[in-house]
Amino acid sequence: MDVKKVDLPVGKRTVYDLKGHTKTSTSYSAVELVELLSRLPAFAPKPVCKFIINGRTLFGKLEYKKKSNLYIRHRFGKKVVQYDMEQLQSVDILKY
Repeated sequence: MDVKKVDLPVGKRTVYDLKGHTKTSTSYSAVELVELLSRLPAFAPKPVCKFIINGRTLFGKLEYKKKSNLYIRHRFGKKVVQYDMEQLQSVDILKY
């Protein structure tokens, strides 16, 4: 079945099939979205995300997740920085 995707804010996706029928999915919480991003294959491009951790806004790519730690590569940096999962407030995908 051929589908055409329409970009909407993250968490809300509308998919139209060829007959014009629409299907919308539900939004994801920050923890669920991090879990989905961490399951991407190693060869897949990582999306640029906006993370809000302890009230600070960070832009970068989620490299991997181990137990309750997030490892984020910042947008303009080469280092991977570790953050605690409990301090995560929200995640938004900006560019895929």
